[in-house]
Amino acid sequence: MIYLQNLKKQFGKKIIFHDVNFHLRPGEKVGLVGDNGMGKTTLFKVIAGQEPLDGGQVILKKGARAGWLAQEIITSGESILERVVTGDGHFSAVSKEMERVRLDEEMHRERPEAWARRYGELQHEFERLGGYEREARAKSILTGLGFKAGQWEKPLEEFSGGWRMRVELARLLLEEPDVLLLDEPTNHLDLKSVVWLEAFLKSYEGGLILISHDRRFLNNIVSRIAELDRGALTAYTGDYDVFERQKQEREIQLEAEAKNQQRRIDEVERFIERFRAKNTKATQVQSRIKMLDKMDRVETATRAKAVHFRFPQPARTGRMVMELNAVDKSYGPVTVYKNFSMRLERGSKVALVGENGAGKSTLLKLMAGTLAADGGEVRLGANVTRAYYAQHHSESLNPAHSVYESLEEVAGHLLRTAKHNILGAFLFSGDDVNKKVSVLSGGERSRLALARMLASPASLLLLDEPTNHLDMRTSEFLAAALADYEGALCTISHDRYFLDNIINRVWEVQGGRLVEYLGNYSEYEEAKAREAAALAADAAPGDGPDKGVQAKEDRERKRREAQERNERHRKLKPLKAELEKVEQDLERVMADKAASEMELADPAIHQAGEKGRLLKTLERQKQLADEENRLMNEWDRLSETLDELSRQEA
Repeated sequence: MIYLQNLKKQFGKKIIFHDVNFHLRPGEKVGLVGDNGMGKTTLFKVIAGQEPLDGGQVILKKGARAGWLAQEIITSGESILERVVTGDGHFSAVSKEMERVRLDEEMHRERPEAWARRYGELQHEFERLGGYEREARAKSILTGLGFKAGQWEKPLEEFSGGWRMRVELARLLLEEPDVLLLDEPTNHLDLKSVVWLEAFLKSYEGGLILISHDRRFLNNIVSRIAELDRGALTAYTGDYDVFERQKQEREIQLEAEAKNQQRRIDEVERFIERFRAKNTKATQVQSRIKMLDKMDRVETATRAKAVHFRFPQPARTGRMVMELNAVDKSYGPVTVYKNFSMRLERGSKVALVGENGAGKSTLLKLMAGTLAADGGEVRLGANVTRAYYAQHHSESLNPAHSVYESLEEVAGHLLRTAKHNILGAFLFSGDDVNKKVSVLSGGERSRLALARMLASPASLLLLDEPTNHLDMRTSEFLAAALADYEGALCTISHDRYFLDNIINRVWEVQGGRLVEYLGNYSEYEEAKAREAAALAADAAPGDGPDKGVQAKEDRERKRREAQERNERHRKLKPLKAELEKVEQDLERVMADKAASEMELADPAIHQAGEKGRLLKTLERQKQLADEENRLMNEWDRLSETLDELSRQEA
């Protein structure tokens, strides 16, 4: 389908490809991987004919077309549906020509055979391109990618860049080129759309080369991995997990070969050095010098420096981290939440999922305090601080500061080595740390904003698609750091592998309400599959008396479960009320203690005439410290009791 033969490409002195060879077979699905800056997107541009080569050639099977999901934003005056249906230049040209020939009365009258032949050819091509079903298929694809029926006729200009990219993806999928070139297609999708796209690509009959940092997405689609590393392209059979194992084995083998080769080189160099001055050995010396010059050196892999760093842990909070009570939120006539309540407790690591437009981002913004509720109360728990990560978060960076200075603003308490480790984890190393924020790309700013947040984390992290601009290695480092993080977090992410590594519950937003599922994302999927199977069984035709008996047993079981839940709730309610009172008392004591410390910091209190005031303040501070200690012990006791009862409830 596609042959890459001896590709050479460089920008200045930097070599991007050197003698790259690769063959994509018809219908094959390949994952293209490699560290940032290795040239993956450049390779796509070369295949799509958008970037010239310095050597070699790209050969497509005769008549085959490669479709590339470009990253530029389309700003035409078309509607969404028009862009998807007519955005394929070839189909658009065929449609216009067919209409022109159909209306050509002169040709029809004077050369009827030529007219019929030409119109037949165009009609055949129109049907081959799915012309008559094209609009229906476009609507189906747009629905899969998260668009509602009422949005199809709206102009592109009304939508954000991320939604316009979804339109371009829909256009490309409808076009059905022989080879799809997809560069991070899931970056602008929600979870449901990612699952839909995955199923679409698995059944896609054409070839596919896919760049993605989503490990699970790759594993479920590709049968081969091509790694671009320092100008060379190496292919591995299998999915991404298999590739990692094979790569590790290959690196061990290369290191062994390199050591053996180096021993041979050392022996030859010792011979040359020993006999260089002897005329009787001149021929042998020259022979060995030529042999060394011609020797192909075994090049071992350059492993990325492992970062071993534990992010600072936040201060311990009360059991209740955040609570929303009877919250209302609307956008004009559209009500998103009405009389909505929820409670986030200490230790909860939550993934927000749900249909597009269900209100996930709205809920996250309400929790972050960046969006005001129309009614009700949003309340933080005792000793809780919060931090919110979203795309606009990067705009708060000081453009005059360097990358390192920007991190230092919030991480002054860390050692210099720790700061460099954090920046390195987020792909800032060497001279990059001295770059001014003003010259950073949007992705670099987002990574820097994420590094700043995690260098001095709050006790509640609210993260909206935190992995969008990270490569796979950095995404997995972030997941490890968040798994180690002891605070509470709530995140929206389309990366299921990332979620599986950090969350312990899923909140599904539907109809302005939350449904909670305990466990990671894979366990949530299993629970949803069981629910779907149960619904299908309930919808099946009756099976006579046995089904009636089973229904009666189910009702009895549900009655017992409800009774047990009510009993646990009866025990939990007074304990929660007691804990809330302790938390309120603790907040008051901590505030009084802070005021006392401020008073002691005043130089005037230490003057000779203020001894009585000083002693009184010191005594007051001791009393407050004792009271704080007592309340903390009571807090821990109540929290542990509630934790135990909650585990029983789960």
